[in-house]
Amino acid sequence: MKKHLLEYLELWLSVAGLAVILLVPALLSGVGAWWKVAACTAVAVGLLHGVIFWVVRARQRQVRRSTLAAARAMLADGIHRQVAALLTMDATADPEQKRRLDGVFDSMILLDRLLDSLSDEHLHAWKEGEHAAVEMARPRTPSRGAPDLHISRPSQN
Repeated sequence: MKKHLLEYLELWLSVAGLAVILLVPALLSGVGAWWKVAACTAVAVGLLHGVIFWVVRARQRQVRRSTLAAARAMLADGIHRQVAALLTMDATADPEQKRRLDGVFDSMILLDRLLDSLSDEHLHAWKEGEHAAVEMARPRTPSRGAPDLHISRPSQN
């Protein structure tokens, strides 16, 4: 029931608000003109709806941010573990394997950059089709060493 209520929260609140707007003037019919009581009730219900929707959306944003941060940390940890494994392979690799490993390092550096820039706003822009807003450039030079990144390639021996 709770999931159903939260899934259709806007509809349930609108129905409840409409019921309150119609019932309060009927209950307070002796206080004054029906339309004045209904108008004041509608303003109060509208303000209450606004506050409730703002609180719900703020909570949703907080949950999205924390979920995104946890996913970013998990993915970064996985990438860094793979880099550590590749670094051990790089020491014993022949020239052809080193060339292939350079491509893998380039891809991992790109992934690391993407993870660093990942945010709720970037995801929203990506979903809206603005892929260019979140597109990251590939590393420009295939030379080893990238001091500005968390991941760096091993030095050339």
